[in-house]
Amino acid sequence: MSDADYDYAELGLVAGLEIHQQLDTDTKLFCGCPTELREPEDAVRTFTRYLHPTKSELGEIDEAALEESTVDREFEYLAYDTTCLVEEDDEPPARVDDEALATTLEIAQLLDAVVADRVHVMRKIVVDGSNTTGFQRTMRVAGDGA
Repeated sequence: MSDADYDYAELGLVAGLEIHQQLDTDTKLFCGCPTELREPEDAVRTFTRYLHPTKSELGEIDEAALEESTVDREFEYLAYDTTCLVEEDDEPPARVDDEALATTLEIAQLLDAVVADRVHVMRKIVVDGSNTTGFQRTMRVAGDGA
C-alpha cells in the first residue's frame, strides 16, 4: 500500500514540527547569566547529581526515563564563574528572557503561526545526565503555522 492510498484527513492525522534552536541572545533563557561558551579548563568547581524520574504534569512517569534511572549513576557537572543557582537546579527559573521571547515571536510570525494566549513552562523528563535537573523546560509558544 502506498502513501497515496491513505486519506490522512479521514485518519485524523495531525503532524507538527518542534524546533530546537539555540538563540544568539545575550543572556540565558531562564536567568540573567551570559550565554558565553566556556572551555572545560575554565571551570572553577564541579558539582554532582543523581537524577531520578518524577511524575509529569499528568501524574505519569515516563517509561524511558524510568528505565534510564535503573542505573544509579552519579553525574558530574562543571561550574564556571557564570554558572548560577538556576543552572544548578538550586533555584527556580526566573522570568523568560525578553530577547529570546521576542525572537521566538518573530519566528512564529514568519511561519504565519498562531501565537498562544498564554505560554506555560512545562517539564520534559530527561534523566540521561544531559542537564542538571532531570528534565528539560519547554514551552509551546505558537502553532498552526503555514
